[in-house]
Amino acid sequence: MTWQLDARARLARPGARKWYFGSLWGLVYLAIPVIIAWSSSPVADAVLITLLVVVIAAAYLVTPPLIWGRPWQIVAAVLLCFLGLTCLAFPLTGVYAIWFWIYVPIMAAFSWQSRAFTLTSLGVVALGQLVVISAVGVFESYWYAVALTVSLGAMMFTFSQQIQTIGRLRDAQAEIARLAVVDERERFARDMHDVLGHSLTVVTVKSELARKLVPLDPDRARAEIADIERMSRSALVDLRAAVAGYREMSLPTELAAANAALVAADIAPHLPINVESVDPAQRELFAWVLRESVTNIIRHSRARNCWISVEPSAIVICDDGRGGAGIRTAMNGSDGSGLAGLAVRAKKAGATLSVEPRDDGGTIVTARADRARAVGS
Repeated sequence: MTWQLDARARLARPGARKWYFGSLWGLVYLAIPVIIAWSSSPVADAVLITLLVVVIAAAYLVTPPLIWGRPWQIVAAVLLCFLGLTCLAFPLTGVYAIWFWIYVPIMAAFSWQSRAFTLTSLGVVALGQLVVISAVGVFESYWYAVALTVSLGAMMFTFSQQIQTIGRLRDAQAEIARLAVVDERERFARDMHDVLGHSLTVVTVKSELARKLVPLDPDRARAEIADIERMSRSALVDLRAAVAGYREMSLPTELAAANAALVAADIAPHLPINVESVDPAQRELFAWVLRESVTNIIRHSRARNCWISVEPSAIVICDDGRGGAGIRTAMNGSDGSGLAGLAVRAKKAGATLSVEPRDDGGTIVTARADRARAVGS
């Protein structure tokens, strides 16, 4: 009973529904053997072939959701059972049955097992197809079935790896956001303690003193109350400054977030050791530029490396990705978003933003503060 409930839950998950929608396109090809059977085979054989194709299609639809997260031994056994099911077509369709094997590496790719498991499954299926067509003597007529199996299996493998990378990236972003909230809460608590702790302690002590001095020395009591008022106003100013700082972008925090995001996206990060040399007046702008640039690199560049360097009045972010195509995508932001929006922000901050192609491929994003304005400030 437990496994039945587990199976129902797995088949009803949102991920399973996405799989159904995507896999239906692949099942369209199963209409080919059915059409051939009804046009050239006896009715009895055509009925058997149709029933077998329906069973294979149903197995292909439900198998991946049922094996997600299972040990590789169970997944391998299930895929072998599916392979055995397709072999029942040999007496009815002959060597054409090897076309059904193409679904095995697809299911292996979306079983979320290791890369070695998926590639091994693809290799075993392709080798089995080669053995069958060579043994039957139809290599020249069916070699392209092996080629199609390998190419489609490799494509699905790449696609599944991309999905897993996106999943890891989302998990990393969620973790970064959670840690950022925790870190900001701790920082805000420290700021509140530093800003208000001493002031409120002194105000409390002076209030007690003023209360005692009212009947004994009214003039001194009034002086203490005036001092309390002054300290309260000063603490309020410090509190407002702390709250304003709580909303600011932090360049070190964005560097840490960029490192985690790039690693999650399988892009090697090359980051500066520290940002102490950066002009404090430009750090918030550079943090915005860093966040947007890294986001564009992850989304659009298909890069393998990302280099980030800082100077007192500039930040440079470059990658070895698609270059021109990535630039056009990144600069697309007539609504004020993306790097186009950052260019406006940079202009208001007295800096310039440039996006250029890299000589060896990729993109270079540079934000540089205006020297004359920097000196004037």
